[in-house]
Amino acid sequence: MSYGHVKSGDRINLQTLREELKVDTTYALVKTDKMEVIRMALPKGKTVEQHSVDSEISALCLKGKILFHIDSKAETLIKDDWLYLKEGQPFSYSVKEDTILLITIVFGN
Repeated sequence: MSYGHVKSGDRINLQTLREELKVDTTYALVKTDKMEVIRMALPKGKTVEQHSVDSEISALCLKGKILFHIDSKAETLIKDDWLYLKEGQPFSYSVKEDTILLITIVFGN
């Protein structure tokens, strides 16, 4: 079982974590058999084509503005907005401002 870069009981600040990392950086905080938590810093203008993940996902916007396309619906996330995607849910996104997301992936049994 891998625990990523953060150990159990560590306190971190998600806004200032690894400030030397460039925008467009994915940083795995924790990964276990049951979940993965990732901090994603995404640059304005980045787009990701429609895809899906075989796990439940949540995205918490810590900073910025990002537009998710889910089915025929568009959802804009700004600071403190949270989004849940069920297992296998197709989605795409486009980044409207430099954005930091906290992504949690919960693996099935």
